[in-house]
Amino acid sequence: MPNQWVTLTYRQYYELSLNFAKALIALGISNHTAVNIIGFNSHEWAVAFTGSIFGHYLPIGIYTTNAPDAC
Repeated sequence: MPNQWVTLTYRQYYELSLNFAKALIALGISNHTAVNIIGFNSHEWAVAFTGSIFGHYLPIGIYTTNAPDAC
């Protein structure tokens, strides 16, 4: 059975989060803007959440079952 767990060091997690923040900034998104994050539990979700905070944004977790008006 293959290992389904992704292993990141704290350094890798930090750098990925910073890169996500830099990408949002490069897109020209204003500070304190909501960043909707949709998906299942994964390291990418955690990176997007933390990176949003690093970039001075408001991360919002969206469930895959949410209707469009809830988003």
